[in-house]
Amino acid sequence: MVPPAREERQTHIRTQRLARLGALLAGFAHEVRNPLSTIGLNLQLVLEDFRDADTTRDKRTQKRLNTVQGEVKRLQKILEEFLGFARAPEPKLVPVDLNQKLQALVEFHEPEMREANVSLRFYPGADLGPVPADWDLLQAAIVNLLRNAKEATPAAGEVMVSTARDGNFVLVRVTDTGAGIAAELQARVMEPYFSTKKAGTGLGLPTARRVAEEHGGTLTLQSEVGKGTQFTLRLPATAAVDGDTHS
Repeated sequence: MVPPAREERQTHIRTQRLARLGALLAGFAHEVRNPLSTIGLNLQLVLEDFRDADTTRDKRTQKRLNTVQGEVKRLQKILEEFLGFARAPEPKLVPVDLNQKLQALVEFHEPEMREANVSLRFYPGADLGPVPADWDLLQAAIVNLLRNAKEATPAAGEVMVSTARDGNFVLVRVTDTGAGIAAELQARVMEPYFSTKKAGTGLGLPTARRVAEEHGGTLTLQSEVGKGTQFTLRLPATAAVDGDTHS
């Protein structure tokens, strides 16, 4: 049996190593981002030269360049999401009228959902009161959940956002009528770099979960294949915060 002092020291060493590794990877990603942007820009300029390709050779070159450009954009997306995950700022909590914020957010995203033939509805709960939150961070997490719900929901389906009071917590639920997530995959969808989507980076849900945890809450899911998925953000309803109420 490892003595408690030694185990604590080993845990501290592992934590320091992980912190250094995280900082190293974030620095590496930052250094890669600039030359990758240059590559993307120059690819776009070269593609413009092949815009009116008429020979078989030029059309073949144009097709290959489009493929490379698509991969560059995919790498840029991965880098941006990784940097967001690795360097997310600590939340600055102020009292937020969550129902009002979510109503505006739903109204903003409703046309995009409607264009995909998916209805988006908001069901506000009563007696929420001000919720201590960093709305910029929380909004990004909820937008990610909305994006996932939209992509999972077939035409004529529905995405619902709702809030409810649960004792000293407030629940924000994003529910879709999509295909659902298989039981054996549900435990993995919030792992970094695991994604059920071909073009997914696998960082959206882990980032959303971290935002919830940094607010003192949780992000959980319930899903049934063939019926849909529900993500639930559980946030403390009261906390010591600084600043004025944001409406």
